[in-house]
Amino acid sequence: MKSSYFVSLVLIPLFLFSADIPEDPENRLELPANSLYQFQTESGETLQYPNSIKLWFGGDVMFNWGVRDAMRSDDIMFSFRSFFRYLDQFDYRFINLETPILHKTPAADQRKSYVFYGERRDLTVLRSLGIDGVFLGNNHTMDFGENGLFETLDLLDEFKILHTGAGKNTDQALLPIQVKKGNTEFRLFSFSDTGETRLFSGTNSPGAAYFRVATAEKIIKKTKPGQVNVLSVHWGVEYNPTPMETERNAAKYLINAGYKVIIGHHPHVPQGIEVFPKGIVVYSLGNFFFGSKNQYLKHNISVVTHFDGDKLLFVEVIPVFGKHQSMPGDHYFFPLGPKEAENFLKEYAILCKQLGTDLVISGGRGYVFFEKELKAKLKP
Repeated sequence: MKSSYFVSLVLIPLFLFSADIPEDPENRLELPANSLYQFQTESGETLQYPNSIKLWFGGDVMFNWGVRDAMRSDDIMFSFRSFFRYLDQFDYRFINLETPILHKTPAADQRKSYVFYGERRDLTVLRSLGIDGVFLGNNHTMDFGENGLFETLDLLDEFKILHTGAGKNTDQALLPIQVKKGNTEFRLFSFSDTGETRLFSGTNSPGAAYFRVATAEKIIKKTKPGQVNVLSVHWGVEYNPTPMETERNAAKYLINAGYKVIIGHHPHVPQGIEVFPKGIVVYSLGNFFFGSKNQYLKHNISVVTHFDGDKLLFVEVIPVFGKHQSMPGDHYFFPLGPKEAENFLKEYAILCKQLGTDLVISGGRGYVFFEKELKAKLKP
């Protein structure tokens, strides 16, 4: 979809923030002082969205390597504190949990090159951040086999963190996260398109939900009015900033089938956003909390979907620090300040443009508009 609608847009952000990690005072991320999002057209008309329903999505999360090193201080929350107030402004918060969470470390699956695990206390970090739900449809959910999966499910339930995308059998793995705001119910499903066949669930065997387009379509056949379907899918090629044509074709088909938003991850770098007549696809968020350091890693994105009831209004893109290979010492995690964010978003806008989408940049954030009324008012 071409996005020539947005050339005359002026954004008026309302912001107030100070980060816990020391940084240049001129380069601090600012957060909305209230829930008012205000857009002014070239004609002078002001459009306000004071009460949008906001679902925030972060990318891949694991607690090994650099993340574990950063948590060895007396305050295990220190490296994450810049996100506490940042995430508090949203109605619901979700991440891709790319690791089992265990009471203790059993024997790892030696047939895999990289094996991740988290500890019980790591869930206190997610709870402190206000994470409401996690996606388990990925290629690391089964790193410690079925016992590791069962421990993960039990601990998530204990900490009251919702989950989807893996289970004791396929029926359980396909059960969505369901959250409600007003009269709108959001149903979030999770699948993985990466990993060995033995790691996926079966009729009577545990594992992650395997991504089949027909399955993803089937489970939303009985969508009711007021329900919004969101799909999380672990797919793509690692460190490739461009989605494959097979992904784009699957995304287009599933948006037409009834998914309003598709959120991707696995490449560990951001990929662009594509807008279809019936929904929006973010092909890859990159990482959120991830402990690796290498030359391929750049900054990441988190996104906020804004809804008016079951109508998608716009997607907000907020860059997240990701260049850990250039940071001495421990890993720290924080939203980028406006200056660095805008520089990064200019690069990210190119990835979106390749998919036919214009990214509007203002105040260190990016915006992709979907709501028809706003598009019409912005049309030259």
